[in-house]
Amino acid sequence: MSPLTITITILVLTIVAFMSGRVSFSLISMGIILSLILTKIDTPAEALSGFVNQNVAMFVAMFVIGAGLTKTSILDRTQSLVLRYRDNPKMLIFIASFVAALLAVLTSATAAAAIMLPLIIGIANEIDVSRSKILFPAMVVANIVTGMTFLGQGASNMAFSDIMMQAGGTEPFTIWSFTIARLPFFLIALVYVSLIGWRLLPDIPNDQFQDNIKKKESVKLSPAKEKTAISLIVLTIGAMLFAKELHMSLFVISALGACSLVFFGILDEKEALSSIHLPTVFLFAGVLPLSAAVKSTGAGDVVADLMIQMLGNSTNPYFIMSVFFIVPLIMTQLMSNLATMTIFIPLVSAAGAKIGVDPRALVMGVLIAGSTSILTPMAAPAQAIIMGPGGYQLKHYLKAAMPLVIVITVFSIFFLPVLFPFK
Repeated sequence: MSPLTITITILVLTIVAFMSGRVSFSLISMGIILSLILTKIDTPAEALSGFVNQNVAMFVAMFVIGAGLTKTSILDRTQSLVLRYRDNPKMLIFIASFVAALLAVLTSATAAAAIMLPLIIGIANEIDVSRSKILFPAMVVANIVTGMTFLGQGASNMAFSDIMMQAGGTEPFTIWSFTIARLPFFLIALVYVSLIGWRLLPDIPNDQFQDNIKKKESVKLSPAKEKTAISLIVLTIGAMLFAKELHMSLFVISALGACSLVFFGILDEKEALSSIHLPTVFLFAGVLPLSAAVKSTGAGDVVADLMIQMLGNSTNPYFIMSVFFIVPLIMTQLMSNLATMTIFIPLVSAAGAKIGVDPRALVMGVLIAGSTSILTPMAAPAQAIIMGPGGYQLKHYLKAAMPLVIVITVFSIFFLPVLFPFK
């Protein structure tokens, strides 16, 4: 078989394994890695590269920081603020999702997930609300708003504009085009998860989870260590928000924060190591090389070529918008959202110029479709991170997110050609 066929086969088997709900995340991950090595799609170094990926290193460090957070009184103080919403899940989810969105806009959905995961789980444990009802809504909104401004991951927006112009675009985006175009989607997502989405998720009791992202009541920090721990955690998160200005990588900042907690005695070595949720680390480390293989073997290009053929000679703006939105939307559920954008933005830019339309609506559609990576745990790192800690299966992603994806798709098809006219 060709590398393309082998990669597609591995991808399909991975989806089946996720859908079954009977195969552990670690086993799925190792199955992906071993399959890529044995079929010679990847070298051992390439297939195992996920374990040394910067994002994986950041997640590991943030689990340690989360453990330090649970030893402070922050959760007790936060509990007093959110306890009033204990019987109002809509407001509780609205607040969690809004905070996650703010962090995602400033950094990325991945960083927001790493920061919010221990905080949400700790609060859920304290007020006895299922974490399964809160984690997914927060990460859905975080995914959808990532790149909405010129901050964080959105720093690449103008690079996409340059690619569009080089491919034949006639008018570039302004720095605020991305915010204006994507603000309605943020509001739609926030309202949906607060009113509807959380109702479609499982209600798993928190005591059924076998992880260490929880507050240990038996251990209390001294007042001095309490202040030290809070200062270190606040400094770490603050530095992550301004990583670009500090010229430091997120994983370096988070690793420094985690090591500092151990160095100053907030956590001992055993506590730090036991706080790391290994199934999540393994899952993400396996998904990364598979996503890279989908791109490198040309699986994404095959789909892109088929998409051009689907257009035919049609000049109907809504049909064109439908094709160039739905295809990358499907692809981003199976591979990295950034890889999806990288593949499809040059394609839709060139195709738009070729058929004589302003490609801005098409490019913005790809960006929005790529950010709507919420239907599978493979779609985005933030979704993979919460799968284990939230007790989710693939069916939960599909059930809770599909209505929102449909609304976003329909709205995009009719809204974007109005905001960025084809002619």
